[in-house]
Amino acid sequence: MRKTIILVVILLVLGTAAGQAQKLTDQPGYVPLEQLDLFPKDKLSLEINIEGALMSLIAAGAKNDPEFSSLMAGLKSITVQAIPLKGMDEATVRTKIGRTVRWLEDRGWKSTMRMRDKGEEAYIYLREVDGKIAGMTLLTLDPGQEAVVINIVGRIDPAQIGRLSQRLNLPQIKHTPAPAPPPGKKPE
Repeated sequence: MRKTIILVVILLVLGTAAGQAQKLTDQPGYVPLEQLDLFPKDKLSLEINIEGALMSLIAAGAKNDPEFSSLMAGLKSITVQAIPLKGMDEATVRTKIGRTVRWLEDRGWKSTMRMRDKGEEAYIYLREVDGKIAGMTLLTLDPGQEAVVINIVGRIDPAQIGRLSQRLNLPQIKHTPAPAPPPGKKPE
């Protein structure tokens, strides 16, 4: 009887630990867009929130495309928000994007691309854990047009990002640069 109780306690502890590890907010690539208050929810022209069972459903439904299915199986969530800038205070949106960039940098995200040209801005940040990409965040601002934020949480293979971009019609992430290899390690 005592062995059974100990076994049940161990299983409960392991189950609780596994459940906590699965929480999206605990994932290293997760960005709390709601807390950062980047774009007003009522002004969004596009909002995509794919996670959990829906992410698994997409991966399972793509079995005829093993590469895409593998990419989706490694992801925990995809969040996309876009806001039209017409009628918006662009300076406020630009300031919020800058604040988000600083938030990412303060938490160890690595900048892989920064572009500022004729008022347009684009930033791509990667979150690495043990030399592997665990998250990606993209922020863009196209003056007079729209601002977009994309947060992808999970195991990301840079070689597969273009396929994800095509499948979800997200041209902003089509040419994501790969992270630099750690010092002393050759690229794979």
